[in-house]
Amino acid sequence: MPTRKQKRPTMRDVAENVGVSIQTISAVINNKPEITLQTRQRVMDAIHQLGYRPDRTARSLRTGQSHTLALIVSDIANPSFATIASTAEDCAQTNGYYLTVHNTHDDPVREEKYVQAAAERGLDGVILVSAEDRMDSSIVLENAQIPFVAIDRIPEGYTGLSVTLDNVKAGQLAARHLLGLGHTRLAHISGPLRLRLARERLSGFETVLQEKGLSLKPEWVCESNWYCEEGYLAMKKMLQSSPLPTAVFAANDRMAIGAIQAIYEVGLRVPEDISVIGLDDIEVSAYHIPALTTIRQPFANLATQAIQILLDVIQGNQPEVAANLIEPFLIQRASTAPPANQAKHK
Repeated sequence: MPTRKQKRPTMRDVAENVGVSIQTISAVINNKPEITLQTRQRVMDAIHQLGYRPDRTARSLRTGQSHTLALIVSDIANPSFATIASTAEDCAQTNGYYLTVHNTHDDPVREEKYVQAAAERGLDGVILVSAEDRMDSSIVLENAQIPFVAIDRIPEGYTGLSVTLDNVKAGQLAARHLLGLGHTRLAHISGPLRLRLARERLSGFETVLQEKGLSLKPEWVCESNWYCEEGYLAMKKMLQSSPLPTAVFAANDRMAIGAIQAIYEVGLRVPEDISVIGLDDIEVSAYHIPALTTIRQPFANLATQAIQILLDVIQGNQPEVAANLIEPFLIQRASTAPPANQAKHK
C-alpha cells in the first residue's frame, strides 16, 4: 500500500520550532535588518533541520528581490577561489541569500554569458572575478541595475566597488623576507603579466630589491600561469642559468610547489641550495615537504568583505570606500633559509 506523501514544512512549522512569530520567520527570510544575529541563526538552523523551502517565485514578486546572488569566478579548481566560494556561500546564507557559483574557465565569452544570464534573471547582486584585466561585464550589470563587486582581478583605472589583496605589499613582503635571510641572487616566477595583480606582485618585489641596490636578472624572471606544472616548467628553464639564484619568489603557492619539484629533480635541495617562497597560503602549503613559506592572502576575509559590501548596496547603503585592499602577511615555514654556500652556485 503506498505511503502518504510527507507534508511539506511550512513557515508556521519553523516558527513553532524556534518559538517565535511567523512575522519573525518572514523577516529573517526577507533579510530584514531588525532581527538579531542570534535569532537569525536559530531560524536558519530550523529551516535547514525541517527542510523548509520558501516559495522563491512568490517572494520575488512580493518583495521585488530574488534573494539570490551570483559568484562568477575564473577557475573554481584553483584552491583560492574554492575557499572564496565556500566562504561567500556561508556568508550569503547567514544573511538570508542563496549564492550560485559559475566557473568561466578564464574564458571571457563564457563570462559574458553568465553575466548576461544574471542580468536577465534579475539577481540581486554579483561578485565577479574577471577572466581578463577588463570590466566589459560591468556595463551589462550597470545597465540592468544589478549591484556588483569585483574581486581579485581589478583592472587599472577601475573605479567601481572592489576587494583585492594589496599585491604590491605582498611582493614587498616576499623580497624583504628573502633579503633578511641574506639572499642577494633572487628570482621571480610571475603570473600572467597581462593581469594587473601579477604586475603588482612583481613590482613590489622588484622595488625592494632596487632599494638595496639589487636587480632581477632577465634570466631570473619567468612569466608563468598559476599552475603547478607551469611553475615546474618555469623553474626548469631558470635552472639552466649560471649562476643560479639562491632564492625564488613564486607568485602563487601552486607555482612554488611546482618549482620545488624541478629543483629536486636536478639534485638540489630546498632550502639548503635554493629557498622558495609562495603566495596565497592554500591548505596544502603547510603539509608540503618542506612546508612552504608563503605570503598569506586571507581569502575568507576577502569573500566576507565582498558579500557585506554587496549586501550594503542592495539595502541602499553606499560604501564610503570603493577600492578595498586586504592586508597580506608572511607565514614563515621550512622552505626558506639563509644561503648556506654561495660558492656552490658560482
